[in-house]
Amino acid sequence: MSFQKRVKKSTIIEGVDSLTMPTNIKDVITISGSFEGGSLYAPKENKQIANLTAAMIDKGTKSRDKYEISNMLDSIGAEINFSSSSNHINFTASCMRKDLDIIIELISEQLCQPAIHKSELDLLKTRILGNLERSKEDTKKQANIALLRKIYSSDHPNFRYTIDEAINLINELSVKDLTQYHNNIFGNGSIRIASVGDFDTNEINSKIEKYFSILKPQTLPKIEQFLPAKKSKQYKESIHIADKTSADVYLGQSISIDQDHSDYIPLMIAIYILGGNFSARLMQTVRDNEGLTYGIGSSISSASYRRDGYWSTWATFSPELLNKGIKSTKKQIDLWNKEGVKKDEVDVKKTTLIGSYKVGMDTTAGLAHRLLANDEKGRTISYLDDYPSIIENISLEEVNKTIHDYIDSANLIEISAGTI
Repeated sequence: MSFQKRVKKSTIIEGVDSLTMPTNIKDVITISGSFEGGSLYAPKENKQIANLTAAMIDKGTKSRDKYEISNMLDSIGAEINFSSSSNHINFTASCMRKDLDIIIELISEQLCQPAIHKSELDLLKTRILGNLERSKEDTKKQANIALLRKIYSSDHPNFRYTIDEAINLINELSVKDLTQYHNNIFGNGSIRIASVGDFDTNEINSKIEKYFSILKPQTLPKIEQFLPAKKSKQYKESIHIADKTSADVYLGQSISIDQDHSDYIPLMIAIYILGGNFSARLMQTVRDNEGLTYGIGSSISSASYRRDGYWSTWATFSPELLNKGIKSTKKQIDLWNKEGVKKDEVDVKKTTLIGSYKVGMDTTAGLAHRLLANDEKGRTISYLDDYPSIIENISLEEVNKTIHDYIDSANLIEISAGTI
C-alpha cells in the first residue's frame, strides 16, 4: 500500500480540507473528521464545556429531533458519532455508498444547528454526574488523576480536575454557556474530513462542498502559553478507598518532549520493552516469575500536538502484596534505567510495533482514523509510508541514550489508590 499514491488531499472550501482514499471494499464508506476545539479552546474557568457541548450534538437539531435522526440512521444501517478531545471536536460516520448524501448532510446539520434544550442537557448531566460519582471508587482512575496533578500545573492541557471539581463544574454549566461555546467554536476554519472506502473522490468532495458551505466561520480564541511539566522529584502518595480487593499504582514522571521530537520514537521503543505488552520485562518478571500482579504495563501518554508528555508504569496488586509489588516494579525500572536494553529486545519490539501499525489499518475505520490523525499533526501523507522504516532504522544506541536522558528512576512519582 502506498498512501502517497492513493490518498488525495484537497481544500474544498476555505477552512475545509478533504483527504480521500478509495478502496476496493465494495459499498462501504467510513468518515473520520475533526476541527480544532476541545478543552484547549474552552473558557479557562470551565473546561468541561467542550465535552458537554460535543455530547449534545446528537440530541437533535432545529429541524429534526433525536428520535427522527436515530430512526433515519437505523433504517439505513449507518452510524454517526461525535466526541471531544483536548484539541479537537471529532466526528465519525460509517454508511453504504448509496446513503452518502444523507450522511454528509446530517453531519453538517448536526454540527451547524444542534438543538441544545435544557431538558436534554439535564438528562446528559445526570448521566455524566452518575458516572463521575461511581468513578470515585475507581482506584486506577483516582491514581492516574493524582499522578497528572503532580506532574503538571493547572494551566497545562494534561492537568486533570479532581472528580469533585469536575462534578461542580458540570453542575454550573447552562444552555447559554454551551450555546455560546458552540457559536464560537463550531464552524469552518480547521475542518478535516478523511474518507475511506467505495466512492468517487469528486463525488464525495462535491457533497462536502454542498453541505459544509452552510457552516459559518469558527472563531477560535488565542491559546495562552502553558507552563511545561514540573521537574520530577521523588514523591509518594496513598489514596484510601474503602472496601477494595486490589490497589492500583502509578509510577511516572514527565519526559519533556512531544511526538515530533527526534528522541520520541527511540524512547517509545525503550518503554515498550519495559512494559508495552505481554512479552515485556515487567510482565515477565513481576507478573510471570514472581506472581505479584495480574496486570502491569508502561507507556508514554499525552505527547501529541506540541505538548510535553509523560511516561508511566501502572500495576494492580492485592493489598497484602502492594509493598512487595511496588518494590519489585521499581527494581526492574531501576535496572532498565541503569543498564539499558539489549539488541535482541530492540529488534523484537521494532517488529511488533511495525506489525501493530499495519494491523491497525486493516479496516476502513482504522485507515480513516490514521489519515486524520496524521494530518492533524501537520505531517505529510508520505509520513504514513515512511513510518515503518523510521522505526526499523532506530539503533540500539539511540534507544539506550533516551533511557539515560529522559528517565530518572531515583525521582519517580508514586501514587497508590485502594484499601491501603
